[in-house]
Amino acid sequence: SSELSTFLMLDQERIYSILELLKLFDNSDKIASNLVQNFFRSRKHMGSKDRKFVSSSFWNILRHRSKIGWHLALLDIEITNERELFLELFFLNTRYKNNLIEIKKLLLLKLKDFINIAEEDLHFLESLNFAGFYNNKMPEPVYYELPEYLITSVKKNFPNDWKEVLLSLNKEAFFDIRINNLKIKSREEIKTLLQDINVPVEYSKYSPLGIRLSKRFPIEGHQLFKNGNIEIQGEASQLASLLLDVKPGMSVADICSGAGGKSLILADIMNNKGRILSLDTNKKRLENASIRLKRAGVHNVERRLVKPNWNVSGLENKFDLVLIDAPCSGIGTWSRSPDSRFNFDQKKLNDLIKIQSELLSKASMMVAPGGKLAYIVCSFLIEEGGDQIEKFKENNKIEFSEINMFNMWNDTILPMNGIEYPFQSDLKKSILINPAKYNVDGFFISMFQRRR
Repeated sequence: SSELSTFLMLDQERIYSILELLKLFDNSDKIASNLVQNFFRSRKHMGSKDRKFVSSSFWNILRHRSKIGWHLALLDIEITNERELFLELFFLNTRYKNNLIEIKKLLLLKLKDFINIAEEDLHFLESLNFAGFYNNKMPEPVYYELPEYLITSVKKNFPNDWKEVLLSLNKEAFFDIRINNLKIKSREEIKTLLQDINVPVEYSKYSPLGIRLSKRFPIEGHQLFKNGNIEIQGEASQLASLLLDVKPGMSVADICSGAGGKSLILADIMNNKGRILSLDTNKKRLENASIRLKRAGVHNVERRLVKPNWNVSGLENKFDLVLIDAPCSGIGTWSRSPDSRFNFDQKKLNDLIKIQSELLSKASMMVAPGGKLAYIVCSFLIEEGGDQIEKFKENNKIEFSEINMFNMWNDTILPMNGIEYPFQSDLKKSILINPAKYNVDGFFISMFQRRR
């Protein structure tokens, strides 16, 4: 058993790794998930339990950083990575929470080469009240871990449920995959074949093509993925694509196609017949798309690199459907990437709003008479959704009429799985997905038809 214990990293070493990760994160502009991946990749000796302990503490701190800082400021103590970690252990850590005796034992057993912590460093822990981590004296931006302007925006879109929506961003996200009908295996077969991953899986609640894993899993290593039978895609994104009602033989433009997630599912629905033109300004993303398309067996997608200030000449009035998967804050997916909020600000939002509006006007020129225009963002901010659409309607009311998404659902998804339209169908024709209520990413989906 002594041999076994040498394989298991001591908790002190785990603590050391968490601190190392926090320091790396604070001193670089890398995306946290990539940082964690590289960290573990360069430490092959770490066992899965160690990785789990380290990464869950690290993400806990990132998800609750404002609250942790607020508690330290209240005690008038300088905020350091070490103290952030002590608070994570006390308030949030499944193994140590509310257990001062164990925490002290853990931190005071000094190991050479490791951080030296003296008894007096830990005195302040005694003045913490475990029940008071979520404290009603906290200002809203601290409690919800978001700046004031974003909270204000969410309140406009969800006057009654804004609290649930904001809290949902701090929950750990689900992990969805989509089956590829261009390959022969059915959703039933794939679900059965996924039993070997030892992660509970279930059918998606709304998407007829989706399977949900109960937690993140490196599915890229699985044979089903390598063979192109499955693709990683969130359920809300699947729904947005299915609602567009593409048919085999259509001509479709996918603007800001990125790594090709929407083009892939559209090619699947179109049964590889017709034409999809994928436009993006990022060469690397288009190259990644090419790998995915090949793996999925898709051959009706043409990729085209465009300049940031591209114009539509040669593409006017050409397409049965033009889809704008617009660049946006991505706030609807922030539960999956909690560090996105750290490099987002009001200026970025204003820049994005301008780009979205320009894309809507470019895309509208590409739609053939009688064709459709779709606008999708993985965001629930009013500025990126409803406000954009109102502006577009104001400027294009003669040429374009808004389509009711309730009807689109009944034409597309209802016949596939018999699930009635789930979203609030008030007077608004667009769909605004409340992530807390539907347990999928927060999305905004809107469609128009051009006059014949």
